[in-house]
Amino acid sequence: MAEQKSSFHELITHSEVPVLVDVYSETCGPCIAMKPVLTDVKQRFGKDLRILKINGPKNQRFMQNYQIQAFPTLLLFQNGQIVWSRMGYIAGNMLEKMIRRHVTQPQN
Repeated sequence: MAEQKSSFHELITHSEVPVLVDVYSETCGPCIAMKPVLTDVKQRFGKDLRILKINGPKNQRFMQNYQIQAFPTLLLFQNGQIVWSRMGYIAGNMLEKMIRRHVTQPQN
C-alpha cells in the first residue's frame, strides 16, 4: 500500500508544532556536520518540533522559492510562516536557543 505524501505547504501550515527545515547538499561538509546536531535537537524537543530535510540540489524550485543560495540553510516555520532562518553550521545549544526564542508557545 503506497502512503500518500503531503505537500510541503500542507506540512508547514497544518503542523501543530514548529517545523525546522534543513536544506542541505550531500557533498557539503557543514551539512554533514549538522546531521548529529539535528538528531540531538530533535531528541531535546521530542514531539514539540518536526524536522524536515530537503536535498537542495534535487529541489531547485524549492531553492528558488525560498531564495536559498548556500548549504546548509535552516528555515524555522510556525503556522506556515518563516520565523527564523540561518545559512551555515550552527551548534546544537545555539540552535535550541534560537528555536525557543522564535517559537511562540500555544496559549492554554
